[in-house]
Amino acid sequence: MEVKFNGEKYALITPEKTYEDSFNNYIKELGSEERYPYPLDIPADDFQKYVETLHNYSQGKDLPAWLVPNTTYWLICNSEIVACSHLRHELNHQLKHAGGHIGLGVRPSFRGRGLSNLLLDLTIQQARAISIKEIHIHCFEDNLASKQMIQNAGGLLTSRIDNYQANLHLLRYVVS
Repeated sequence: MEVKFNGEKYALITPEKTYEDSFNNYIKELGSEERYPYPLDIPADDFQKYVETLHNYSQGKDLPAWLVPNTTYWLICNSEIVACSHLRHELNHQLKHAGGHIGLGVRPSFRGRGLSNLLLDLTIQQARAISIKEIHIHCFEDNLASKQMIQNAGGLLTSRIDNYQANLHLLRYVVS
């Protein structure tokens, strides 16, 4: 899926081997910061195997017990991965409680350009394409950028979990 945003062309794709160098540069750029979404933490030493693993997960194959079928997307601009999102096709009890359908992150050098809003909108379109009617998106209360992004996408706050993790409050939104 290709879109034009702020004068640039972007494409939302599923992982491909051809982006190995860009992926490795993205990971290096993240440094020691926590990686979002979780597929950025899967070992990628054998990049072809990494891409195959993500493809299998999107097909519901070879899933570890803690995972549900899910698809990873990369937002590409000028042959570079600029952001990553993760769409869970369904929610188990634990993910409905905390986790939700969508997680995303933007490469540090591309932050502050509105790409999180674009990526979330595109990922919501993918959720709609697989017939997810109520899309659950969660974030920590102190993450003001995520709160704004979710609200910009039409997210309605449905609940808050106090002291969810290390005294952090988790906000749970639904996009209908």
